[in-house]
Amino acid sequence: MKLFKINKLFYTLNSNNKLKFMNSIAVRLKRHYLPLIILSLISALIIPLMWDNLDAISFTAISTGYISLFLLAASLMIGPINLLLKRNNPLSSYFRRDLGIYGGLLAVVHSIAGLFVHMRGNMWTYFLNKSEQGYSIRLDDFGLANYIGVISALLIILLIITSNDYSIKKLNPANWKNIQRITYLMFALVLLHSIYYRIVANDLNRMYYLYLPLLGLILVFQFLGIRLKTQNK
Repeated sequence: MKLFKINKLFYTLNSNNKLKFMNSIAVRLKRHYLPLIILSLISALIIPLMWDNLDAISFTAISTGYISLFLLAASLMIGPINLLLKRNNPLSSYFRRDLGIYGGLLAVVHSIAGLFVHMRGNMWTYFLNKSEQGYSIRLDDFGLANYIGVISALLIILLIITSNDYSIKKLNPANWKNIQRITYLMFALVLLHSIYYRIVANDLNRMYYLYLPLLGLILVFQFLGIRLKTQNK
């Protein structure tokens, strides 16, 4: 009888935890992901106004690339903004986490779609040169842009996989935070990937009025965040 009560209690606690988890997911989908999806669709409508004659693959690559860039940048500024507004700045908030996950997923979609934009049917030419002597690693601007993009995508996948409560508990908060700090390296590589593609396209205007100002904005917020955190200690 006693064993039955213990099993019943365990089942009840387990069921309650599952219910809380499902409720949490439902709330996050409604409050975070649904608005982000709507915002993405609205933003995607602007893309055809800026680029002419886009087919479906090019549209997907370009729209997911730029939307993910802004979302990932925003996720890096949430912490400093919380400190500036004197709000609670926890180790990981669901909003910041979901913003990074969604932006990261769009970046992965961009990486996959991007492999079909140029030289369709010859994906290997993104990374290799073919000559009479055989194949060699492509180290021109186009090749470097693609290698940097792949590294960025792999880092994003790592960050997405570990962006959950289970990973925080399993790795312990300190180790988990160290892994998540890879976000800064990832974003720097994303910008470098974007800049290299502007060099390939022989069009640096976007680098000057978009990429560099965005980098400067993030650096300012990070500097302010570090300063405020140091003062509060």
